[in-house]
Amino acid sequence: MGARPAIPPKRTDAPVACPDWVNANRHLVENLWARLKEWRAVATRYKQTALSFLGVLCLAASAD
Repeated sequence: MGARPAIPPKRTDAPVACPDWVNANRHLVENLWARLKEWRAVATRYKQTALSFLGVLCLAASAD
């Protein structure tokens, strides 16, 4: 699908050509998900509909 990894390579791997801002944004997204998963409703909402999950995500993100 044309996606490229944004994870920095190990020293033994070939370097991946990606700008520094990609790695900085990846860090921000990971921090956001870590904070959202503190909400039990977000962490255990995998059985519900996509619309209700999106609503809980919006509520959690705005309250945080």
